[in-house]
Amino acid sequence: MFEGIISLEKAALERLTEDRIASGSLGEEVEEMLFSAGVYWDEIGQEYFSIDAFQKEIFERLAAEYVSEDYA
Repeated sequence: MFEGIISLEKAALERLTEDRIASGSLGEEVEEMLFSAGVYWDEIGQEYFSIDAFQKEIFERLAAEYVSEDYA
């Protein structure tokens, strides 16, 4: 079930990104709503991302690094 939610979130972020690129802006109210939901615009990558998904990815990378034999 969790993977299904992640898939929906990814599709929604991709659609938001496409809309912003096409229109130049989604409007201040929409941007504020996204910000309050933890969705941010990446100026470098030119895409929306979820801070929750980003943090999960970072924590998984750190966990993998710290349990590796190279780190020990």
